[in-house]
Amino acid sequence: MDDKLKKYALDALETAKEDLCRDKYLIPVAFVVTDEEIFDFNLQFEDTGQKVSVYEELVKFAKENNARAIITINDAYMGEPKRALENYYPGKLAAEKAPEYIYLTITGPAIPSWSVALPYVHVEDEIVFGTPDESLGDSIHFLPGWPVE
Repeated sequence: MDDKLKKYALDALETAKEDLCRDKYLIPVAFVVTDEEIFDFNLQFEDTGQKVSVYEELVKFAKENNARAIITINDAYMGEPKRALENYYPGKLAAEKAPEYIYLTITGPAIPSWSVALPYVHVEDEIVFGTPDESLGDSIHFLPGWPVE
């Protein structure tokens, strides 16, 4: 993993943590990294259909601009990996009160995907963060058509 890219992503994660602590919610963001610049996007969607459309447009933009990476930061619920697809429907994990995470990813055509899942809980008026879980080589399903090594 490119150290400069990873540092940029981790700095963005720190900003996301600050935003979450202040606002008590997180707006999904993405960064499209080209050789010349980094484009940043606040992502807005209200349902699964809109989310798919927003990420399709992001991938289209990345391809049109010959991006070398896409960095994403999302608020997510995480279920048990073995049961992730079992009877899944949009909103199921939230309804089941699955743990919440900030989910950071870096993906690109010439780099292995890298992700950090940072758990957190709401305790009264505070956000308390757990231990981050870092992984390499995950499949990033919400970026349809984006090349991942």
